Amino acid sequence: MLNGFVGEYLILLGTYIVHWKWAAWASTGVILSACYLLWAYQRVFFGEVTREKNRTLPDASTRERFILATMSIVILWMGIGSVFLTRRTASATETIRKSMDRQQWPQEAAAPAPTNSAVITLERSGNR
Repeated sequence: MLNGFVGEYLILLGTYIVHWKWAAWASTGVILSACYLLWAYQRVFFGEVTREKNRTLPDASTRERFILATMSIVILWMGIGSVFLTRRTASATETIRKSMDRQQWPQEAAAPAPTNSAVITLERSGNR
């Protein structure tokens, strides 16, 4: 429910619509990066202290705790309330999506589009 997950999900969803194999490959990368980050988190926060002078370091100050709490709230709001952000960009995104729908993709450009000769004949004669 964090803001990074929403972005990853939307990107993977859009990629899946266009090319599912790329989305599967990207999903594998997301899973492996999550495993790496959890492993790094475990070593940094729960690992043994290797330098003696680091044992006496103080915890976060009041100012740092306030900043951390504020940023945590913003991150959670961006993840849970992402509709407030995506609603503002919906019209621009839809315009881009429509312009991309009109383009010929390389796969579709190779195969000729099926035609209906009766429709073409009617259009040429002006009767629709």
